[in-house]
Amino acid sequence: MTPDLTSSLNLGAALVAGLAASGHCIGMCGGIAGALAIRGRESGTGARLGMAFAYNLSRIVSYTAAGAIAGLVGGALLEAFNIALLSLAFRVLAGLIMFAAAGRLLFGWRLLDPIEAAGSRLWRRIAPWAGRQGRAGGFGGAIGLGLAWGWLPCGLTYSMLLLAATSAGAAAGAGVMLAFGIGTLPSMVTATVAFDRIARSLSARASLRRIAGALLLAFGLWTAGYALYHALGHGGGHAGHAPAQAPTGHEHHHPG
Repeated sequence: MTPDLTSSLNLGAALVAGLAASGHCIGMCGGIAGALAIRGRESGTGARLGMAFAYNLSRIVSYTAAGAIAGLVGGALLEAFNIALLSLAFRVLAGLIMFAAAGRLLFGWRLLDPIEAAGSRLWRRIAPWAGRQGRAGGFGGAIGLGLAWGWLPCGLTYSMLLLAATSAGAAAGAGVMLAFGIGTLPSMVTATVAFDRIARSLSARASLRRIAGALLLAFGLWTAGYALYHALGHGGGHAGHAPAQAPTGHEHHHPG
């Protein structure tokens, strides 16, 4: 699979996961969205929209920063070992992560809970600062809260972070998380502006979750299956660069 195709599939999977995560995001971040919505009732529509975008765009900034870090770590591993097997493992892992995200949306599987639990240690350090930002109010408080809330332990978000790591580059990893964040933006902005009216309807969109889950399952099959097909079905030629050695077979026919 070409790097461009792999990158496109990663971005597409992240965007689909974000779009499908409306009910999940309402469950995880709904309390914050609702608090901002209630706080904004005293202001006009423009001020409420401004508050919504301040919170949600800063949340996406934190996603993007985390994606860059994950991609940087993945790239460092790939460069340190510099073996085709690790590159293959990354592509297969990307497919498995898409499977896990699809399982979360379709069947409620929580395959990545151990990773979410590990992330809760980081969140315990961030939570006090997040609380202070929430109490601060205003646009500054909304921005600070969004920057903090992007690090909230969440299985779906962390699955996308793992996908960002398999992209093996800071820019590519940031792109994966940016796509995921953009996917969550419509539902979360709406929730922040009018939480009490739309939270239930967003949470009830089972058909959207099924469609997105099916798409993620297809992306995962293609990503992992294509990598394994070329590694195994072609005798590992692409992974081990065996075809490049074929011409050397003639070196045994030395004249005289």
